[in-house]
Amino acid sequence: MERLRSWAVDSNPLFRDALVPLANQAKADMDAGSVAAGDSGGDSWEEYPTEMYAELFAFMSLISQDVAMRDDYASRARSLLMRVMDEAAKGPADGQPFRDPGFAASDSDRSRWWGEGFALTVDWIYPYLSAADKATIHKVFLRWADDIVREGYHHPEPIGVLNDPVLVSDPAIRRWAGNNYFTAHMRNLGLMAMALDDADDPNHELGDALNTAIGAHLYMVNDLFHNDSRGGLGPEGFEYSPQTIAYVAQFLLALHTAGRDDPALFGPQVALMQDPFWDDFIAAYVHSLSPAPVMDPDQGPMYQPAWYGDGQNYAAGDFIAALGPLALYDEAVGNTTRLAAIRWIQTNMAPGGADGLVERARGANVFSAAILYFMLFDPTAPPPADPRPALPLTFYAPGIGRLFARTSWNADASWFTYSLGWNTIDHQHGDGNTFEFYRQGEWLTKERTGYDLSSSDYHNTLALQNSPPKHNDPGDYRHDLGQRGSQWLYTPSGDGHILATSFGQGFVYALGNATDLYNSEYEGSTDIVHASRSILWLPPDLIVVYDRAASQTDGRFKRFWLNLPADASVSGRLTTMTTAKQQFFITTLLPTNAAISVAPAEPLEDFVAQNEPMQFRLRVEAPGSPQSVRFLHVLEGADAGASPTAVALVESLEGTPFAGVQVGATVVLFPVDLDAGFAQITYTVPAGVSAHVITGLTPNGDYNVVTQTTGGNVQVTITSGTGAKADGGGVLVVGTLR
Repeated sequence: MERLRSWAVDSNPLFRDALVPLANQAKADMDAGSVAAGDSGGDSWEEYPTEMYAELFAFMSLISQDVAMRDDYASRARSLLMRVMDEAAKGPADGQPFRDPGFAASDSDRSRWWGEGFALTVDWIYPYLSAADKATIHKVFLRWADDIVREGYHHPEPIGVLNDPVLVSDPAIRRWAGNNYFTAHMRNLGLMAMALDDADDPNHELGDALNTAIGAHLYMVNDLFHNDSRGGLGPEGFEYSPQTIAYVAQFLLALHTAGRDDPALFGPQVALMQDPFWDDFIAAYVHSLSPAPVMDPDQGPMYQPAWYGDGQNYAAGDFIAALGPLALYDEAVGNTTRLAAIRWIQTNMAPGGADGLVERARGANVFSAAILYFMLFDPTAPPPADPRPALPLTFYAPGIGRLFARTSWNADASWFTYSLGWNTIDHQHGDGNTFEFYRQGEWLTKERTGYDLSSSDYHNTLALQNSPPKHNDPGDYRHDLGQRGSQWLYTPSGDGHILATSFGQGFVYALGNATDLYNSEYEGSTDIVHASRSILWLPPDLIVVYDRAASQTDGRFKRFWLNLPADASVSGRLTTMTTAKQQFFITTLLPTNAAISVAPAEPLEDFVAQNEPMQFRLRVEAPGSPQSVRFLHVLEGADAGASPTAVALVESLEGTPFAGVQVGATVVLFPVDLDAGFAQITYTVPAGVSAHVITGLTPNGDYNVVTQTTGGNVQVTITSGTGAKADGGGVLVVGTLR
């Protein structure tokens, strides 16, 4: 603590210009009676949440250098804390301040936003609490702990079972460990269990709750992080997953500082340092942000995220609640590399950039953020270096199925994303097989971000009409999903599966099967036979997309959707969009008779995120709603005044059916049917073709390639054999990609 007190000086801007003004305002709020009068004691949003103020005062009581000030801050913290404890100790009662039966558990927003404040305040002002205070706190914490264990949102079951695979045996249950309420309850339960000394916890009743927080909640989170959320990204999206992960990081830090993170005693889930999820979390975060920030008139530079899931404001938020505790852990264990990386990220990539660092701390809506900023930045530490150049240019999070690739870490980089995964808990969208493309400092296409804007047509994927759902009332969201041909939320027949990925020299490739996402046995909507996408990015400017779609029944629409930031014109098969900086060309090669149109996106003011740039939509539909269809598109970003690269449809002549495109001097081919066994491919292209990219082959398979020139064309035959080898993603490259 002496180290932190040495930072609490006027020469430290984060103390002088952030923490002190915030604490002074908090004191003024308390002295004016605003905290007492402005906190209704409810379980949702409060303008003056008592526990948040108590936490700040408690922290200031630790770091202030003046003894009288420490005493004053501690007295304030105790007064606020006991106001809540004394009321809550009266027992649960509907509509009464701090006594609602769901105050600490259920889907209480308050408990996740500020719930750590109660236990941390107790811990930080412990010497100032009387025996009677501690007895009251013990009574309240015991009840709240029991509420979390028995009534917490998707709490672990069977209750009382610890460190047992039965807790994670059902995917429909274990995935809820990625929910923000679930991890907040875990954090709060664990912090309360560690808040009182053994002497003040008769029979260790409260302390025993830590076993549940570790052996049930954290056990399930750990399983999620190593399986369905492997790769550093949470399932609930860019708005809620940072909160979910923050609560886990806060709990793990608390376990370490309390000496409760010995895996030999408590299980491997407590060992943060040995968990690869956290390094992946850092990499996934920076890969999820745009190469360059945009300027916000109020907040300054703001990075644009590759968003997924629900979102109210399209901008990358401040991750200090997650990155701060992780960095403090790293500092404690000597992980200087990750600590420096987090310091650089929180300086430069948080909203407002480096110039806004102090303002972010001073203007924190949640006081714990200011505390974390103060603790994160040692004023004597040297400036950290940018960690991004040491990272690869590609990143894949297999747990939820998100892929990122960029041409460099410079501001002028091109950036490509693709995603396909599972969709069974809150805040997820029907976005399987979505892709996005960023160039010259702006998105040329991305999903349309919003809250409950979950239907597949708002994402860059297919909409496939299915049989009507059981829940088909016009006022039901499932009716809307069915009308739009969306993938299902919560109850799809199964997961989406990325079947192959390849990060080759001069290309990025993915193959994904989303069939089960479009069907739902629960809804009785099971008419989709197949839905898959093959996609290839040829950096920096070209993307080739091949989609397969089929239903059991004729007459069901099949549509390809693409969201755009500006209006576009359609001329034959070519759609052209022009922004202030550049152009975007979309060529539709299949179906050959496609109906192509561009229209303004639906306003949907109550759902679309603030600052969302996608304002128009391209729709490509198979006329007549055939039972089976193939879509083939070439997308190209180009500078102003440039012409699109020449493209031509290429189809195999014999053997296993393949189809694709010649784009410039490169040919790209995809299997027409994923289930067709490979025999051979024969196709003809102009002699000027210098590179052939054949996808959908056996990973690491050996092939024989024979070419024969006739006139101005080259006939290519590929069979199983020797001489050429596909890569681990089943991609065979013949020739040289430029």
